[in-house]
Parts: sequence; C-alpha cells; structure tokens
Amino acid sequence: YAGDFEFGPDYIIPKPFDPRVVQWVAPAVAAAAVETGLATRAHDETAYHARLRNLRGGSTAIMRKFFRLARRGPRRIVFPEGDDLRILQACEILVDEGIARPILLGRRESIEQTIAEHDVNLPADSFDMFDPAFDERSERFAEALHRARRRRGVDLLAARKLMQGRRNYFGMMMLAEGDADGVVSGLRYAYPETIRPALQIIGLAPGVRRTAGTYLMLHRDGPIFFADTTVNVDLDAHGLAEVAELVADTANQLFGVEPRVAMLGYGNFGSTKSASSRRVREAVELLEEKRPEIEVEGEVQANVAINYELQRRNFPFSRLTGPANVLIFPNLESGNVAYKLMRELGGIPAVGPLLLGMDKPVTVLERDCEVDNIVQMTVLTVVQAQLRERALSNASEGEDA
Repeated sequence: YAGDFEFGPDYIIPKPFDPRVVQWVAPAVAAAAVETGLATRAHDETAYHARLRNLRGGSTAIMRKFFRLARRGPRRIVFPEGDDLRILQACEILVDEGIARPILLGRRESIEQTIAEHDVNLPADSFDMFDPAFDERSERFAEALHRARRRRGVDLLAARKLMQGRRNYFGMMMLAEGDADGVVSGLRYAYPETIRPALQIIGLAPGVRRTAGTYLMLHRDGPIFFADTTVNVDLDAHGLAEVAELVADTANQLFGVEPRVAMLGYGNFGSTKSASSRRVREAVELLEEKRPEIEVEGEVQANVAINYELQRRNFPFSRLTGPANVLIFPNLESGNVAYKLMRELGGIPAVGPLLLGMDKPVTVLERDCEVDNIVQMTVLTVVQAQLRERALSNASEGEDA
C-alpha cells in the first residue's frame, strides 16, 4: 500500500500493513481472549507490549529485505532439533512465507506427536523428516567423517555413534554432502557443541583462518555490528584483525552496509601503554596493511567510536568518515557483556548470532531464543546460501571463460 495510513472517511478498517495494527489491535485481541477465558496460556501484557514494540522497530525494517530475497529462492534448511516446539512453530511460518523447505531431524513419532498436540500447521508435503538412528545414509556419512577425522582420534566406531546418536553431526554431514543448503541449530546444545561438528565437517571457507561470531544491533541511528561475541575468547593482534575483516566483509556483502571499523579499548590512540592496548593498535596496523580500502581506527573508547562529533572534536586526525558501525572488542567477554546489556537495558533489538567464516551456511541459535528469532536467523541462512551459490557460479563461469 502506498502512502501513510490516516484514519478518516476514506480509511476506517485498518489495512494489514498499517503498523498501528500491531500496537493496538493485537493487544486488544489478546486481552479479550484472557477476559473471556479463551486464552490457553499465561499472558504477560507488559512483556507482550514490549515485544510488539520491537516488531515495529528497526528489526522489521531491515529484515524485510531479507524476507523478500529468501522468498525468491527458498533453500533446504536442516533443523537437528526437529522435535522442538519452537522449531516446528518457526517452520510453520517459514513454509507459509515460502522461505525454506525444512528438514527435521529426530524421532518421527516425537515430531508427529508435537505437531498434533500443538496444532502446528505443517502440511506433510511441505517438509522432510529423517531419523539419523535409522537413516540409510548414516553408514556412508560415518565413513566420510572417519576419513576426515581418523588422524584426529575419530575411529569408525566413534563416527558411527556420532552419526546415529548426535543429530548435529548428521545435519552437518547432510550439508557437506549436498543434501541440504544450510543448518540451523543450537536450542538444546551448548554453543561449542554446535560449532565443533561444524568445524570438523564443514570447515572454514577458502582463505579464512578462523571463525567468529557477531551480533547486529539494530540501533535507531543505524545498524551496528558487535564482534567477537560468541567464539574466540582471547585473540592476538592477528586474530583481532582477521575477525575485523570477517565482520567488515559481512556488513558489506550481506547487509549492504559500508563498514567503519573501530578497534575498542579503554584508551584512545596510544593514551594507555598496556599490553592489551598495544595488541589492539597492532591489529589496526595489520588490517590497514592487508585491506587498505576498509576504514579502521583504534584503539578507541566505545563512546568516541560511536559519537562522531566527539571524535572529530577531540581526534580530528581520525580516518573514520562517520560513526563506527563495526565494533571489535578486545576479547569475547567484553563483547558478549556489551551486546547483552544493550539488548536488555537499552531495548535495542539484536539479530544473531551470525557465525562467520564457514565454508557453508551454519547458524547457531541462542538456547533461549524465541520463534521469531529462529525465523529471522533461518531467513539469513537462506540468503547466505543464495549468495554462496551465486559466488560459486560466477567463479565457475570465470574459469570457463
């Protein structure tokens, strides 16, 4: 619908895309359900209003583009926790929106029972379902894993146990063997339990030396990437530079954001002489030398990095041409604390975590994430798969030429 929505003689019944529908109609319907006794679950009105405000915010605006891209080329996405209700509810949305063909891993009886008990609308022809314990591919996958890891302590018996008993391993092997286009997992696993099979089976993209995790914080003044927030506990200067490069490329290639990178510390431009400050400054020099086209500065304090007026006033020599939108923290602890504080205290929506540097699309979910976040992360996984396939196709055409 074009134009703004303004109630009057020509506009009485709200249109579906009027953003006020979310703010006013949805809470009224929920309240009516509670008052009449039709509601089947506990209702926290304050929390519901807060969630609806987030849906009207920047996350919806930014993610809308990715929903459109995903619909143009749906991909096969594996969900190792296929019997989890949140996954099934997310898959209902993904199928209804034409975004992905879900591949659910788990016991068939358990998945079908959860679908029936919770009235999940998943048509039988809209998804695939496999139980690794009885799948005919398990032996072939086990042999492939054994060949890849036999010099790393994985004998054939151990590989068989992993394939039949650990859905994450089976899902990653499906992706590696071309039976799927992406993996979305992590609701029931500690973060390392999902990353480990991804690194062992999928591995890093060519030319990449490490993986990293980033969150996209959807601030009202524009998106800001935080890294590393999930993978590397402590890094030397080379590692910090590599993470900054990964995040800058992701900001540009996936989100269309021109990266301005700030390497954060507790001092500004050499004002402190600690080992950590020297490490950050060395990382800046390394990234500048390798990728001179990327705007990068440091070390800088966080307020200086994002307050461009303050930066220009106190440090006019800074090479940044605007407020930093890629923040590289000196270690995982500080990055993880910072994004959670912004999300919880600042009410700033966060998209992530995005696992960077993998050879194929792998998404590791937060264990406490909600259905809408699973949908968002799957959408990004689909778009990553599309971009990867396009890049491979272009490379192949270049070789043929």
